[in-house]
Amino acid sequence: MDFLSLTIPAEISWFFNLSILLVSIYVISKINWSGIYNNNVLNIWITAAFCVGLIWMMRATLPSGLNIHFSGAMLMALMFGWRLGVIGMSLICVLVSLWGKSIPVNLGMSLFINAYLSVTLAYLFFLIVEAVLPRNLYIYLFITAFFGSAITFVITGTVSALLLVMFNIFPWTVLLDEYLPFYYLMGFAEAFTTCGLITLFIVYQPGWVYTFRDERYLGK
Repeated sequence: MDFLSLTIPAEISWFFNLSILLVSIYVISKINWSGIYNNNVLNIWITAAFCVGLIWMMRATLPSGLNIHFSGAMLMALMFGWRLGVIGMSLICVLVSLWGKSIPVNLGMSLFINAYLSVTLAYLFFLIVEAVLPRNLYIYLFITAFFGSAITFVITGTVSALLLVMFNIFPWTVLLDEYLPFYYLMGFAEAFTTCGLITLFIVYQPGWVYTFRDERYLGK
């Protein structure tokens, strides 16, 4: 859910807008843009963000007026790391805001949920798996890419629903009956899509996946 078409109290929207703006400026300043450009990562990053944005546009609108769509947060986190993943998902939110019917003042809350929260959860899951489990190709694919995508997707949707209830935008009964069941079912589709794409990339273009190294998962 992108929050871009919902009626949210103005003071809440502007709080998220200002907070996310300050954090985004800090994150952007910490990215080595010259190194990314010289290593040809920039073109891949922009293309990936554009493609995920196109997938976002293929959304399903529920009777309550809420919409659900694929996230791509784990894909961006594994391919580009936390900083580029967050800014890439932020770019997607901005593109969707300019492209579709939306309320621009809600952009900050959408960035918080779909960029910062989702990518942070995805990258944190990757780090926990790296620290706890053996570094194995199948663990990377099936635990991190597959189950990590589903878990990140479910947590993000749950937090979105809790925010809607907290700010009295939707009653909990509506979200429980008309939103969360469909959102949780899409978690499996998100997992299959992310795991499939990551598998293709590490087979044919392993250099595109920032978190994958042959010597780490395949040995010398």
